[in-house]
Amino acid sequence: MIATRIFIVEDETILLCDLEDIVIHLGYGLAGSATSLDEAMDKLKDGQKPDIALLDLNLNGTPSDPIADYLIAADVPILFVSGYGRRGLAERFSACHVLQKPYDETKLANALERLIAGEAP
Repeated sequence: MIATRIFIVEDETILLCDLEDIVIHLGYGLAGSATSLDEAMDKLKDGQKPDIALLDLNLNGTPSDPIADYLIAADVPILFVSGYGRRGLAERFSACHVLQKPYDETKLANALERLIAGEAP
């Protein structure tokens, strides 16, 4: 069985490394990662389609909306990982799941399981 492949976009390097480690520890595969809007878009357009995306809502002051729009158009489920929670989410992303920072491995695992199961946010 092929592991679910997750693409991660997080502007804080230490949090990105932490997310990568947790994702692997939970048994998922990494489809790639990025720390900026441009890097994420370049990788997504040049690479394979991920199964899921973990997406920080704010990338160094830039909204990650263009990445989310691209992923939604490609039918890639998104889990926003953000310190802003739902209040920073644009209305058009209301059907997406959100994991509030700070989080731990258990909260991330539960959020991913709900997303994969197709549960409502």
